[in-house]
Amino acid sequence: MPARRKGVAEVQRLGYGARMVRFSLVARTLLTALSAGLLATSVACPTPGPSAEGEGEGEGEGEGEGEGEALGCVDVVDTGLPAPSTSATARIGSDTSLDIAAWNIRNFPRDQGTVPVVADLITSMDIDLMSVAEVEDEARFNELMRRLPGHEGILSSHTYGDGAYQKLAFVYRCDTITPIGLPFLVFTSDGFNFPRPPMQQQFRYDDGDVSFDFVAIAVHFKAGSGADDSSRRRAAFERLEAYVGSLRSPTPAEVVIMGDFNERLDEPSGASNWQPFLDENKYVVRSRPLVDRGEATFLSSTNAILDHIVTTRALDDEIGAGVVEIPRLEQDVTNYRDEISDHRPITLVFKGE
Repeated sequence: MPARRKGVAEVQRLGYGARMVRFSLVARTLLTALSAGLLATSVACPTPGPSAEGEGEGEGEGEGEGEGEALGCVDVVDTGLPAPSTSATARIGSDTSLDIAAWNIRNFPRDQGTVPVVADLITSMDIDLMSVAEVEDEARFNELMRRLPGHEGILSSHTYGDGAYQKLAFVYRCDTITPIGLPFLVFTSDGFNFPRPPMQQQFRYDDGDVSFDFVAIAVHFKAGSGADDSSRRRAAFERLEAYVGSLRSPTPAEVVIMGDFNERLDEPSGASNWQPFLDENKYVVRSRPLVDRGEATFLSSTNAILDHIVTTRALDDEIGAGVVEIPRLEQDVTNYRDEISDHRPITLVFKGE
């Protein structure tokens, strides 16, 4: 796992479905007094790790907290919830490929019916690792994880200065993806350019035949179409690229950057902001072929691709070229935009070489 840096903050890991245990970070006021930094709140056998603090800034708000819970797993017999559907939409993943996705599930959950439908869609797409943006209700996210047997989740602890939040999360399959070390937030001291700090976690993919480690970074950049918004995104692109370039574990750094960049590649200003990641000797913007075809993840009058997946060239030997796709979930879910999201997910299937 990359060495911790100044301004890094812990986040929380949730294990539900087949397994669950929870242990919480001690409240910030107790961290100084309690060197352990963790309190078991339910089933035993937590795996404590080092704690770190960080501060972030909401959009137009003050500084927010960067701590959270770290959650592991034990067996759970029954959640009492119905099993999710495996036929809510077309299957994308397979048993012999690393399948990843980025999905902004707008203001999750939009209404009372959102959670079970999202569980059905995630299960049906059969994705190994998904980054999720705009989680606005932790309790309902916990419910989502309980509805996903064989999955675990990692939820950002970041909040805006007023206590509200739009959290990032990872959702992953336990049988193919294993987290290595603790997740953490980066750029927590730069809330102006990163109103929602990126979340980083190292993972190991193992399908029984192929196994390798990689770093995943989930992002949700500043929204807005104004000049100031664009300038802040440009700074975020520059700082994030410099950070990724500094990672040395694994060596060379095998990194996936995934999420809502709130930036287009098919407009001059957006392409200019993207420049730090357009060096083809270092990075592959996996979403770029879909941009060239005029597809969209953001369902609006602009119909643009704002959600992207970027990988470092170091991953090429492990994952091959990959097949990128934007599933049209609105064709399978009635009132998708109103009840689920105004974004489609973007998916990437790596067959290997």
